[in-house]
Amino acid sequence: MASPPETLDPVNPDAARYQAVLIGASLGGAEALQVLLGGLHTDLPAPIVVAQHLGPGVSHLPTILNRVSRHPVLWAEDGQVTAPGHVYLCPGRTLVRLEPDGTLTVQPKPGRSSLGQVDDLFCAAATSLGPQVLALVLTGLGSDGTAGAVAVRQAGGTVIVQDEHTATAFGMPSAVITAGAADLVLPLGELPDLLDRVVGCGRPVPTPGVRASEAMFAAGGRVGRLMSTLDWGATSLGPVERWPAALRETLAVVLASPVPMDLMWGPDLLQLYNDAYSDIIRERHPEALGRSVYRVWPDAEATFGPVLRQVLDTGTAVRLVDQPFVVNRSGHLEEVFATVAYSPVRHEGEVAGVLATLVETTDQVRDARRLATLHRLAATARQANDTTSDQEVCEWLMRALTANSQDVPFALVYLVEGRGARAHLAASTGLAADSPALDPLVTPGRPSVWPLHACLREAAPQVVEDLDTRFPDLVSGTWAEPPHTAVVLPVGPVRDGVPAALLVLGVNSHAPLDEGYHRFFDLVTERVAATLAAARTHREQQRQVTALGELNRAKTTFFANISHEFRTPLTLLLLPLEEQLTALPPEHLDTARIAHRNALRLLRLVNTLLAFAELEEGRGTPSFEDVDDLAALTEELAEVFRPAVERAGLRLVTDCPPLGRQVRLDPGMWQTVVLNLLSNALKHTFTGSITVALRAQRGHVELAVTDTGTGIDAAEIPHLFTRFHRIEGARARSREGSGIGLALVRQLVSWHHGSVRVRSVPGTGSTFTVWVPFVRARHEHDRPARVQADTSARARQAFAEEAESWLASDSYLVDDHAPRPGPRAGVLVVDDNADMRNYLRHLLQDSYDVHTASTGEEALDRLDHHRVDLIISDVVLPHLDGVRLIEHVRADPALRGTPIILLTALGTRPQTVRGLAGGAHDYLVKPFAAKELLARVEAQLALRRVRTAAAERPAT
Repeated sequence: MASPPETLDPVNPDAARYQAVLIGASLGGAEALQVLLGGLHTDLPAPIVVAQHLGPGVSHLPTILNRVSRHPVLWAEDGQVTAPGHVYLCPGRTLVRLEPDGTLTVQPKPGRSSLGQVDDLFCAAATSLGPQVLALVLTGLGSDGTAGAVAVRQAGGTVIVQDEHTATAFGMPSAVITAGAADLVLPLGELPDLLDRVVGCGRPVPTPGVRASEAMFAAGGRVGRLMSTLDWGATSLGPVERWPAALRETLAVVLASPVPMDLMWGPDLLQLYNDAYSDIIRERHPEALGRSVYRVWPDAEATFGPVLRQVLDTGTAVRLVDQPFVVNRSGHLEEVFATVAYSPVRHEGEVAGVLATLVETTDQVRDARRLATLHRLAATARQANDTTSDQEVCEWLMRALTANSQDVPFALVYLVEGRGARAHLAASTGLAADSPALDPLVTPGRPSVWPLHACLREAAPQVVEDLDTRFPDLVSGTWAEPPHTAVVLPVGPVRDGVPAALLVLGVNSHAPLDEGYHRFFDLVTERVAATLAAARTHREQQRQVTALGELNRAKTTFFANISHEFRTPLTLLLLPLEEQLTALPPEHLDTARIAHRNALRLLRLVNTLLAFAELEEGRGTPSFEDVDDLAALTEELAEVFRPAVERAGLRLVTDCPPLGRQVRLDPGMWQTVVLNLLSNALKHTFTGSITVALRAQRGHVELAVTDTGTGIDAAEIPHLFTRFHRIEGARARSREGSGIGLALVRQLVSWHHGSVRVRSVPGTGSTFTVWVPFVRARHEHDRPARVQADTSARARQAFAEEAESWLASDSYLVDDHAPRPGPRAGVLVVDDNADMRNYLRHLLQDSYDVHTASTGEEALDRLDHHRVDLIISDVVLPHLDGVRLIEHVRADPALRGTPIILLTALGTRPQTVRGLAGGAHDYLVKPFAAKELLARVEAQLALRRVRTAAAERPAT
């Protein structure tokens, strides 16, 4: 039994550069495939999978292709194992995928169309093989193949597209090219019969064999009429009627052509040309007609003589691109450029002449030359930095102009100083150091060799046309004849009528100073102005950046110093509180726990500030150690949140099996990452569960924290790890936080050469995934672990206590004693912090009937069901804040007179004015004294009683 064919090897992707060749085709694809497969001369070491739009009937395409292909061609089947050197055709109306193991998946395609088949094949292969895919897009209609080609490019594969001009239909190739997905665009093939059929270029129509001499010359315009008057019998060509057919036929083409052509015939290469060619040689016409090229052009033997001999000796054509000539036009010598093709003309099997066809490229050469100069000037602007002076910029600009000595034979730049009082020569090019044209300094009392004063006064260009008399011995440019014209231009910006600089540019002595030349000089001036302005702006920006950097460093140092300073008083708060928690009687434990919990929260904020300072200064270097059991550490960290999670009515699932190997990381930073992600999950999850999963992946350890919480909008995800970014209006157990927790997570993970990603569906939940490599190369920054056990434990406790505070009940501080006899005033306390609500209730409950609410909406509900004589509200509340709560209260006639005291942590004057303007009777800034609050409450209630009594007193 024969052995199975060799299959793709996904385990060893380096076995070959390409593991698969994909071909997409549609209209005209069968013919294109024949050319493509028939032209292959080697056995490909990879399978070929072809997706072509086929009709519903039985196709004979395999039979047709097997006739021309050296590779076996067969239909693709579901589950088939691909083999190198085999061609698999996708059946019509199917979806075909090339799987990572080298097998094919073939499924029926819904609908009645094969459109999308190419995209599906390309996308599947890009996902399976990535950069080892070679995709070819052949002729076809529509955009099928475009998305697939983009996917192949993004995966690192290669896309080759058939040239649009060789395609039966432009649609598919042009769509891929327009999408920018093509690595290379090539014609389909080189077979003459195929090129004739695709491009529509049939065989050239042969020129008639015999033409009458009169008709031939009559069609030649001015030169043809002149030819008809010449005595050709006196030349080596002889009478016209005896000219060979090849000469007459070729000359007929020359005379009728609008392109400059020169036919050189016989051993002496006598010239026969047309009107267009005579316009180029100008002063050498008509003497050149019928004369040897070597007599007309004395330098021909040294210039294009070798090319003519090569054509005559070998019979092969030669093309010379952008050849320079100097011609006399309108009485002036002018440079002209042309691309010349020298072709052999045969008579009786021998090369009897040379046909020179010229295409003038003067404008293109000049435009390209000038464009290159502008590009060099633009590149100069990118060299500027904060230490670049205007003098250095001018020197760079002159060096950029030096490369184009044809259009700019010489250039000078003057920097204007003192509001136009003087100008000094900053740099120059194209002139000798002792040239009289170099005027170093221009002042009002000193005349200049250039009209610089007029240019300064008028801020307009000045043309100088007498350089030959101003500077008789001037040497500059590429021609023997020196420039006779120059232009002086003002360089912007023009302020108070004075330009920033002056530019003197010489004009090519062999080129007209036409509109294009003026436009080029204007663009040079604009580029010089932009470069000077950019350098000055860059210097100013760098000065500002330096100042801002100093300010930022001072801010960061302040954060670090003040955070360290906070730790000493925090220690002196926490230690006595922790001692008192074990010694206080039960009736005082609740207030002590509030103090301890908030001291821990303050410690966490201080630690966050320190971490932020390290982020800003870039000095947060991990202290790596080999952690033997990261799974146990992660599960231990997750258990810190279990009491709070279960109290919230949620399930905490930990799925952390042993990894079986060490992980090199900073345990303290890992603790910060896990605790921040768990804290974030609990804050935004109200039903369901929170899952912590740890898995060993190839080369990485993967941590996934999944919740069934509120989810995150797609628009917010790109900004989620940005420092200080907070999602407005998101439902959460608390609005408190520093806003850098997730940013800190990403930075800590990146320091471990890892990455973090979030996937979220609004209303369903979120998954934060962290990848950290198992092993990293030891670095000089690696140090022994510095995480102290007590610090780590206290950090965990701070996270747990803060989470507990989000779930704190509003009743654990309520005394069980019965209310005092007699009517008591009702007070409503509104604050989203449970500890603050309960503490205020504890202060007020001895004297008043106290009601509490955590949100503005909940406060309005309490006001509907309870009598309230005074409202105490925090300004910052979720959704409906304190100021808007006042608006609702004042809009209700029954509540309009209720006094309101606002509490805030923002003690700024604008905030105070806003609260009082909104209708608050009093304003207290946190932190405040308990006695002060009680006094203000009693004062507002007393004023309310006075107002009520005055309102009820009958009018007299």
